[in-house]
Amino acid sequence: MKILHVISSVNPKDGGPIEGIKQDFKYSNHHKIDMEILCSDNKDSPWLKDRRLPKVHALGPKILGYAFNLKLVNWLDINIKKYDAIIVHGLWQYHNYAVWVMARKHNVPYYVYSHGMLDPWFKENYPIKDIKKKIYWWLIQGRILKDAKSVIFTANEERKLARKSYHPYNVKEKVIGYGINGNPYKLRSIDKLFFKKFPLLKNKRIILYFGRIQEKKGLDLLINAFHKTYRKNSSLHLVVVGPHEHTFYQKILTLVTKLKLEKYITFTGPLYNKLKWSAYKSCEVFCLSSHQENFGISVAEALSCSKPVLITNKINIYKNIKKFKAGFVSNDTEQGTIKNLKLWLALSKAEYKKMSINAYKCFKNDFHILNSSTKLYNMIKFDYSKK
Repeated sequence: MKILHVISSVNPKDGGPIEGIKQDFKYSNHHKIDMEILCSDNKDSPWLKDRRLPKVHALGPKILGYAFNLKLVNWLDINIKKYDAIIVHGLWQYHNYAVWVMARKHNVPYYVYSHGMLDPWFKENYPIKDIKKKIYWWLIQGRILKDAKSVIFTANEERKLARKSYHPYNVKEKVIGYGINGNPYKLRSIDKLFFKKFPLLKNKRIILYFGRIQEKKGLDLLINAFHKTYRKNSSLHLVVVGPHEHTFYQKILTLVTKLKLEKYITFTGPLYNKLKWSAYKSCEVFCLSSHQENFGISVAEALSCSKPVLITNKINIYKNIKKFKAGFVSNDTEQGTIKNLKLWLALSKAEYKKMSINAYKCFKNDFHILNSSTKLYNMIKFDYSKK
């Protein structure tokens, strides 16, 4: 079976969806799937050299935030019949429209991963954008989802929240889950790599934040909570890993200076490959005080490294964390984040070890890529068999 994944960009700075595709590709032979990607990146984009990617058709450049690119429609018109199904990642951009038009014209089934983009949090926090989205929903986006073979959600919580987004809401829902493969490197090759890069952090009790530095991720909550916690635990150190959005990043740096935390917080920028996984291995706990997260690949990555996670109930997999006792869950507030940190600090060595074991069990049972990819491709194969 030949599957085409369509996404606006494969740039890893855009977050989890492309990482999920890369992880999925590793098991494509297991599922007897021939996988390719269509995107609007420029052909010379450096991230296209990632060996974990399947064959990529890069048709950039794209125009503005809508990622307008007429080449997508023309390419799909010629090539779409070569594929048994199309999987579209994300909403609100032109690649959605291009697939919708050509899939209907050539009678090729397509599926849409919403990737949390129907969460009502965005409506509440970006009212101007919400007006534009409502108009676009009525004209195009709602119809795209209605005509999809299935709209795929990574968690049941995401599915329930999506129903509160825009109306008329008429979609064929399917909860498939999501997952990762976990650390692909031998422990010896990454064990001390992070501390070689950042030697001053050795012997610190590291709280790790891994993700884009943007408003919805709640990093300001974590920094304020850390400020009220570290004074009684001088060995604590907060490590912030990830790319940033300039305006919010400046707010964060101003906050760090105001609280005089420069010696206690390290911003590493994005980390990749061995250094990334060494950062996970080097921390004691992972913390993400996010206001909205449909899945949270970084949470699953931490779990796969047997690290307890401190998260909010706005991350849609929080019930899995509670079920396995793989960390602590709070409200997405400063007080909630303080509560999580205090509960972690109060753990005995035996309790921490038990929670670390639970973290890996949670990953293996609920978030390994083989589980979710099996569900996804079994669904597509079943739909294909009914044609």
